[in-house]
Amino acid sequence: MHLKPKNLALALASAALLTLAGCGGGSGTTSAALDAPVTPAPTTAVPITVIDGAIGNAKVCVDTNANGQCDTGETFAMTKADGLVVLNVPAADVGKYPIVAVVGTDAVDADHGPVKTPFTMQAPADKSAVVSPLTTLVQTLIATTGATSAQAEASVKAQTGLNISLFEDFTKSTTTDSKIAGTVARMVVVTTQQQSTALAAALDKTAIDGTVVTQADLNKLIQNKLLEILPALVTALADPRVRDATTPAPTEAALLAQANALVASPATGLTSSAAATLVAVNNQTATASTVAETPAAGGNLRQLNFSNASNWSSRINVQTAAQATPDSSGFTRLVQRRYSSNSGNLAAWTSIGGSPHRQADLHFNGSSWAGCALNSEDKNTARDAQGNATYNTCDNFETGKTNRASFDVAGRSMLEVYDQIRAAGYSNITISNASTVLGTTTFPANSKVLYQSTSSFANAPAYYPGTGNYVTQYSAAVSAGGTAASQPALTGCNSTEFAAGSTGTNSTTLESLVTAMTGTPCVFAQGKFVYPSASGTTYTSPDLTDEAWGNSTLGIGTVGTAPVGSGTAPGFYSGNTVYRLAFKGTGTNPVTYYACKQRFNNGSARNCTPIGTGNYAITTKGDARVMTLSNPPTAASSLGYQRVFVERGGKIYLGYQNNTGTFNSARLNLPATNALFAQIGLPAVDVNTPLALTRTSYAGDWELFDTVATNASTIFSLFSNGTTSCRAYENGVLGRSFPCVLAFSNLTTGSFTLTDNDGLSDNTATGVFNFLTGIANGSYTETSPPAQGSFAGARR
Repeated sequence: MHLKPKNLALALASAALLTLAGCGGGSGTTSAALDAPVTPAPTTAVPITVIDGAIGNAKVCVDTNANGQCDTGETFAMTKADGLVVLNVPAADVGKYPIVAVVGTDAVDADHGPVKTPFTMQAPADKSAVVSPLTTLVQTLIATTGATSAQAEASVKAQTGLNISLFEDFTKSTTTDSKIAGTVARMVVVTTQQQSTALAAALDKTAIDGTVVTQADLNKLIQNKLLEILPALVTALADPRVRDATTPAPTEAALLAQANALVASPATGLTSSAAATLVAVNNQTATASTVAETPAAGGNLRQLNFSNASNWSSRINVQTAAQATPDSSGFTRLVQRRYSSNSGNLAAWTSIGGSPHRQADLHFNGSSWAGCALNSEDKNTARDAQGNATYNTCDNFETGKTNRASFDVAGRSMLEVYDQIRAAGYSNITISNASTVLGTTTFPANSKVLYQSTSSFANAPAYYPGTGNYVTQYSAAVSAGGTAASQPALTGCNSTEFAAGSTGTNSTTLESLVTAMTGTPCVFAQGKFVYPSASGTTYTSPDLTDEAWGNSTLGIGTVGTAPVGSGTAPGFYSGNTVYRLAFKGTGTNPVTYYACKQRFNNGSARNCTPIGTGNYAITTKGDARVMTLSNPPTAASSLGYQRVFVERGGKIYLGYQNNTGTFNSARLNLPATNALFAQIGLPAVDVNTPLALTRTSYAGDWELFDTVATNASTIFSLFSNGTTSCRAYENGVLGRSFPCVLAFSNLTTGSFTLTDNDGLSDNTATGVFNFLTGIANGSYTETSPPAQGSFAGARR
């Protein structure tokens, strides 16, 4: 008889079983025992619903090897048309592994029709009842950082502004919050599908670690990227084409247009050339291959923007050998160093913000208001086998988790490595004219590129204590607004209190602020201005009335980067959107939010439109009171922070609480950094020499006033390019400018001498600028008429 190969294999297997049965197999097992029924392992029925709309014919499985796909041997079943499936999961596995839903082109979405581009979704192990685009974001963050499902959900909700549980079936509710959740979820799916199409060329190619790129690899890249670009994705939903669509077809078309824009942008999309690096990064962190390193002095370059050797900025983490050694609590320590060179004038500072004066920022660390001292230490736990660590920046200013992969680049061309970093989508290292600047130079021994993902989970409320950050308000007559033409001269909207250049008086309590911000604008005739001067072009508002809202609303922030008051005027308005609020509406502690146009010549908020409501809450934190806001505008998420108001010491400050989020960066270790710096003409990094202040570390505006006569002051400005200027400031209005010269006698203490001639007298001031607190004090002399006195002041 001729046996086909398959039958032959079966025959051989049967023969082997017979042999084992006849001989006992060396185990004492009898044939009767082999024939005994096998008791199946106990299982638990686990109901799961898969949604964008309800998705039928999706393959749902228990992902026991956490690779984001359904493999042979993993418990699975197919969803019904209503998206429901029941998995009979081994009892020992219930709640232990994530759930994966594979949505193929044979699946049907009850709300959006047949699926045309396949994709996968996931849900956390302990929250498996619903698998949706939103639970996928949560599980991606868990897989990336080792966070709990509660931590991950809180982070995603903070970034999206969603007000429902991300683990519920939003398709079963018609509330506004559920509808918004459905729109965000659909945007995630459409962007996933478009990004998948854009990455198709990378399938089956070779990653930089030698592995072959699979569809599961690409799915993971897309899910990680969507988590990273959540603020941009949510902002895209504020586009009028999405916001104003009322029927399914226009909504879907608008979402598709926004998704395509996100995928096409280098800042938010992935290209097939990026996959080779990113897949290798994910492979390393998924295989427990991170090796613990012996504590040693070191550091990494986390940001570089290089134009030339005179104009550049950088951000570097450093640690001495002692700081690299874990303390009794298991923490290592590091110091952030920031540098900015403008025309060769180098500013140096330690932490917080993109300019040196923001080192004065104060945050609530849980028990008191604290700042970040020069060379202050951040904390990190040792990395686990997957490259995960927990961090604490500047005494609870920000806490979260990081994940890192490391690749040796010794002997490789600097240009080749730089091009690889940029091709992978990392933009934190930018070198102008890289091919010319880097040439054919190679990295030395022990050089590494560190690919790091940072996910913040908690950010403290904070504020800048400068005098220019005080919140001001107007009198009741001006706050009441109204039509200016119907009000008497010098009263209400026509008063000098609300004249151009005036900002009102400093607010002292949150309660008085609530009373003053009524949301009632001052309405003037159709607006006009001449720009750039009295002989320039006249610009007329497209609106028939010019509504000024600065009298009765508070600013949240401005979205857009169009210039204001400089360059070519695009028209009456700049094109940016100003978001503001007033304390009005229904319910307890109501807030109404507005989107406002921005007048080009002075940046003021005009012709606002209400866009949402929320509430405010006031809590006591240390010796301050803090007002927080609920349900802020979704579009404002791109600001990167939530607005808070801090009442402290008889003043109210514009405060902020940074959004949580995921931020990816490519970094160079210390040997690679110093080799690169030597090549491009920057100073070497010495971890054992603490950062020292420079002249332009003190850059900014300092307001100095006589301690006796406080109705007038001088604004001294030190610019980042090293130049200086002085201006008179009287009754809240800036006046004439005059030249002045600053000389420091001690950069550590901020001791200085300032000389000027204001057109009336030669003046000399000697005193101290306190870099950390932003406080100034000292004495002055004037020559005409002769006078002496003392001054006090602060950064604005």
